[in-house]
Amino acid sequence: MFLLLPAPVFAEPLEHGLARFLALLLGDAPKVAARAPWDWIAHGVLFALLAWAWCAPAARAGQVRGVLMAAVGAVAYGGAIEVAQMLVGYRSGEWMDLVADAVGVGLGVLLATGIWPRLPR
Repeated sequence: MFLLLPAPVFAEPLEHGLARFLALLLGDAPKVAARAPWDWIAHGVLFALLAWAWCAPAARAGQVRGVLMAAVGAVAYGGAIEVAQMLVGYRSGEWMDLVADAVGVGLGVLLATGIWPRLPR
C-alpha cells in the first residue's frame, strides 16, 4: 500500500533516518537520541517481539505462571540493560526507555495470550 504514495513522502524521512543512523554509528548517539522520539517506539516494538517469543510457548501450553514469569523476565532484562548503560561512560540509560520496554512487554503478552491460542495448529 505504501508503494502507491508519492516518492517525496518517503524521501525526506529516509534521508533523515539515514543521517541519524550514520550519526549513531559515528558516535553521536546522545544528540541523535535527544531528537528522536522514535526511540521509545523502537523499544516498545522490540520488547513486544521479545515478550511474544518468550511468552508464546507458555501461552500455547496454557501455563499462566509461565507467561507471567516470562513477562517479568523480559522487563527485568530491559531494566538490566538500562542499568548497565548507566554504568558505562559512553551510553546513557533512561528510565523512560524501561517504561517503553514494559509497555512493549505488555503488548507482547497480549499478543501471545490473545492471538497465539487461536492460530490453527
